[in-house]
Amino acid sequence: MGVLNNEMYLKNLLSLKDHFSIKVITGIRGVGKTTLLSMFADTLKQQGVSPESIIYINFDEMEEIYDFQQLYEFVNEKIMYLEQAYLLFDEVQRVKGWEKAINAFFVGSPVDIYITGSNSEIISEVFLHLLSNHYELVEMQPLPFNEYLKMVNNKENQNNEFYFQKYLKYGGLPIITKIQDQNVLPLLLSGIYNTILNKDIIARYCVRDASLMDSLNKFLAINIGKSIIPKKIEDYFSNIGQSTTTYTLDNYLNMINESGFFKKIKRYDIKNKTTINGSEQFYCADIGIRNVLTNFSDIMENDGILENIVYIELCRRGYDIFIGKINKSKISFVAFKDSKPIYLQVVPTINNKMILKKSVHPLQNIKDQYDKIIITMDTPTVTDYNGIKIFNILSFLNETVDFKL
Repeated sequence: MGVLNNEMYLKNLLSLKDHFSIKVITGIRGVGKTTLLSMFADTLKQQGVSPESIIYINFDEMEEIYDFQQLYEFVNEKIMYLEQAYLLFDEVQRVKGWEKAINAFFVGSPVDIYITGSNSEIISEVFLHLLSNHYELVEMQPLPFNEYLKMVNNKENQNNEFYFQKYLKYGGLPIITKIQDQNVLPLLLSGIYNTILNKDIIARYCVRDASLMDSLNKFLAINIGKSIIPKKIEDYFSNIGQSTTTYTLDNYLNMINESGFFKKIKRYDIKNKTTINGSEQFYCADIGIRNVLTNFSDIMENDGILENIVYIELCRRGYDIFIGKINKSKISFVAFKDSKPIYLQVVPTINNKMILKKSVHPLQNIKDQYDKIIITMDTPTVTDYNGIKIFNILSFLNETVDFKL
């Protein structure tokens, strides 16, 4: 499942092998973390590491270990006489106080440690206090479109537009590429969502009102790529007859963000080079699961879906991402790498002079020398508008867009 995608992450893990650090692998359910750990274990064996020296535990399946003392005693008995061991812990956040056990192994045993978790809270305050900066983060994303193509079609660049529409609808989780019957896909994605909702949000954060949390996820899905302000949320819940408070909603939004299911993106004032609190936007970790929450009702009408695809791709390429603001105008994304920005406008169609003019105007107000780009569903008739580059979305996803960074 997702072999091509995991090969990239496997190379990353192998490059970190035996570093004095904890390797932390994050990503939502279904993205391939378990498969990656299994591939890594197999590779270790191929490199001559004995099976006894590889301790792999999936805590979704081994529920009898539920606190750090049990974890320490169970593992220590297996490694106490080994010269070197590799600890591979899948969904380790299931274990209460797991950070203490990891710290004990890290400072007191000859081990190389790899852990996975479905949310960003795995790097908790306790983790940082105990382990400081002794960790390496590997953030897994759904399949990039070019690898999705290879897995569903086995012929790169063939029928790109047809397969992109499927990618836009069902997303890029590896298991999607294995299902031939499209009638099954909504049920599959719904099942993954319910697991995320129940295990990675409700159970993890001891959520009292599961129905409210589900409704809030659906609200974020409907409003993908739009500014989320308290009044808009209050009106939504008032209309569906669900009673709540702003305090509860703020807490639930933070839980959703920490879970990694929807990510909160702050605004960035380009002119003053500062971040702005309030009116953040949310994007989903996988567009297929997002579409399940809206019953696939607005895929071609919601401009935020295209932005969501671009957002995931920017995450995959290692950018820090913000929503841009220049004077009173919005820029879809300001993406930083090595402290250098690129500016991106995501516009479904630009083959209209008025829309093109409106799209380029905010970018023209940015006076620095960094790349300014428009990404569109159209095949652009003009690819350079006074220094502003214009790319079709497939060129961007197939990594033919040339950034200066």
